[in-house]
Amino acid sequence: MNGLLRQAVKFAAVGGGATLIHVLAALTLNSLAHVAPLRANFLAFLVASCVSYLGNWFWTFDAASHHAFSLPRFAALSLSCFALNQAIVYGVVELLGQPLWLAMVPVVAIVPAFGFWLSKTQVFLPKPSGP
Repeated sequence: MNGLLRQAVKFAAVGGGATLIHVLAALTLNSLAHVAPLRANFLAFLVASCVSYLGNWFWTFDAASHHAFSLPRFAALSLSCFALNQAIVYGVVELLGQPLWLAMVPVVAIVPAFGFWLSKTQVFLPKPSGP
Protein backbone atom coordinates (compact mmCIF):
# COMPACT_ATOMS: atom_id res chain seq x y z
CA MET A 1 0.00 0.00 0.00
CA ASN A 2 1.50 3.37 -0.98
CA GLY A 3 2.00 6.17 1.55
CA LEU A 4 -0.98 8.31 0.56
CA LEU A 5 -3.37 5.37 0.55
CA ARG A 6 -2.02 4.17 3.92
CA GLN A 7 -2.55 7.66 5.36
CA ALA A 8 -6.05 7.85 3.93
CA VAL A 9 -6.95 4.49 5.50
CA LYS A 10 -5.49 5.53 8.87
CA PHE A 11 -7.22 8.92 8.63
CA ALA A 12 -10.49 7.15 7.91
CA ALA A 13 -10.00 4.89 10.94
CA VAL A 14 -9.17 7.80 13.27
CA GLY A 15 -11.89 9.91 11.71
CA GLY A 16 -14.38 7.08 11.90
CA GLY A 17 -13.69 6.68 15.60
CA ALA A 18 -13.87 10.43 16.20
CA THR A 19 -17.02 10.69 14.11
CA LEU A 20 -18.66 7.84 15.98
CA ILE A 21 -17.78 9.51 19.28
CA HIS A 22 -19.11 12.83 17.94
CA VAL A 23 -22.41 11.42 16.71
CA LEU A 24 -23.05 9.29 19.80
CA ALA A 25 -22.17 12.13 22.15
CA ALA A 26 -24.34 14.64 20.25
CA LEU A 27 -27.32 12.33 20.10
CA THR A 28 -26.92 11.25 23.72
CA LEU A 29 -26.64 14.81 24.97
CA ASN A 30 -29.64 15.84 22.89
CA SER A 31 -31.94 12.91 23.60
CA LEU A 32 -31.02 11.89 27.14
CA ALA A 33 -29.76 15.13 28.68
CA HIS A 34 -32.09 17.37 26.62
CA VAL A 35 -29.24 19.62 25.53
CA ALA A 36 -30.25 21.80 22.56
CA PRO A 37 -29.06 20.39 19.20
CA LEU A 38 -26.45 23.06 18.39
CA ARG A 39 -25.02 22.99 21.93
CA ALA A 40 -24.97 19.17 21.96
CA ASN A 41 -23.22 19.20 18.60
CA PHE A 42 -20.61 21.70 19.86
CA LEU A 43 -19.80 19.70 23.00
CA ALA A 44 -19.56 16.48 21.03
CA PHE A 45 -17.31 18.24 18.51
CA LEU A 46 -14.85 19.23 21.26
CA VAL A 47 -14.50 15.66 22.48
CA ALA A 48 -14.14 14.28 18.96
CA SER A 49 -11.51 16.92 18.10
CA CYS A 50 -9.25 15.71 20.91
CA VAL A 51 -9.50 12.14 19.66
CA SER A 52 -8.85 13.27 16.09
CA TYR A 53 -5.78 15.40 16.86
CA LEU A 54 -4.02 12.79 18.93
CA GLY A 55 -4.83 9.93 16.59
CA ASN A 56 -3.76 11.81 13.49
CA TRP A 57 -0.62 13.36 14.94
CA PHE A 58 0.70 10.14 16.45
CA TRP A 59 -0.59 7.50 14.04
CA THR A 60 -1.97 8.72 10.72
CA PHE A 61 0.70 11.23 9.78
CA ASP A 62 3.41 10.27 12.28
CA ALA A 63 4.11 13.99 12.28
CA ALA A 64 7.59 15.42 12.59
CA SER A 65 6.22 18.85 13.34
CA HIS A 66 6.10 19.99 16.93
CA HIS A 67 2.78 20.41 18.69
CA ALA A 68 3.54 24.16 18.80
CA PHE A 69 3.26 24.12 14.98
CA SER A 70 0.58 21.48 14.43
CA LEU A 71 -1.81 22.25 17.28
CA PRO A 72 -2.67 25.85 16.27
CA ARG A 73 -3.09 24.74 12.67
CA PHE A 74 -5.24 21.84 13.78
CA ALA A 75 -7.30 24.22 15.91
CA ALA A 76 -7.86 26.42 12.83
CA LEU A 77 -8.72 23.33 10.78
CA SER A 78 -11.07 22.11 13.49
CA LEU A 79 -12.81 25.47 13.66
CA SER A 80 -13.22 25.43 9.88
CA CYS A 81 -14.62 21.92 10.01
CA PHE A 82 -16.83 22.90 12.92
CA ALA A 83 -18.17 25.92 11.02
CA LEU A 84 -19.01 23.65 8.10
CA ASN A 85 -20.52 21.11 10.49
CA GLN A 86 -22.64 23.70 12.29
CA ALA A 87 -23.82 25.20 9.00
CA ILE A 88 -25.02 21.77 7.92
CA VAL A 89 -26.71 21.09 11.27
CA TYR A 90 -28.30 24.55 11.29
CA GLY A 91 -29.57 24.13 7.75
CA VAL A 92 -31.04 20.68 8.30
CA VAL A 93 -32.41 21.17 11.84
CA GLU A 94 -33.34 24.84 12.00
CA LEU A 95 -34.14 25.71 8.39
CA LEU A 96 -35.55 22.40 7.18
CA GLY A 97 -37.06 21.32 10.51
CA GLN A 98 -35.52 17.85 10.39
CA PRO A 99 -34.15 15.85 13.35
CA LEU A 100 -30.51 16.06 14.41
CA TRP A 101 -29.79 12.46 13.36
CA LEU A 102 -30.62 13.37 9.76
CA ALA A 103 -28.17 16.27 9.86
CA MET A 104 -25.41 13.85 10.83
CA VAL A 105 -25.62 12.14 7.41
CA PRO A 106 -24.16 15.03 5.37
CA VAL A 107 -21.85 15.94 8.26
CA VAL A 108 -20.30 12.47 8.13
CA ALA A 109 -20.04 12.55 4.33
CA ILE A 110 -18.57 16.03 3.79
CA VAL A 111 -16.54 17.15 6.79
CA PRO A 112 -14.00 14.25 6.91
CA ALA A 113 -12.92 14.68 3.27
CA PHE A 114 -12.32 18.38 3.85
CA GLY A 115 -10.38 17.58 7.03
CA PHE A 116 -8.10 15.01 5.38
CA TRP A 117 -7.14 17.35 2.59
CA LEU A 118 -6.21 20.17 4.97
CA SER A 119 -4.53 17.84 7.49
CA LYS A 120 -2.35 16.40 4.76
CA THR A 121 -1.47 19.71 3.13
CA GLN A 122 -1.44 22.22 6.00
CA VAL A 123 -1.35 20.72 9.49
CA PHE A 124 0.91 17.69 9.98
CA LEU A 125 4.41 17.99 8.54
CA PRO A 126 5.89 14.68 7.42
CA LYS A 127 9.22 13.38 8.58
CA PRO A 128 11.88 14.18 5.98
CA SER A 129 12.69 11.45 3.50
CA GLY A 130 16.07 9.87 3.90
CA PRO A 131 18.73 10.18 1.17
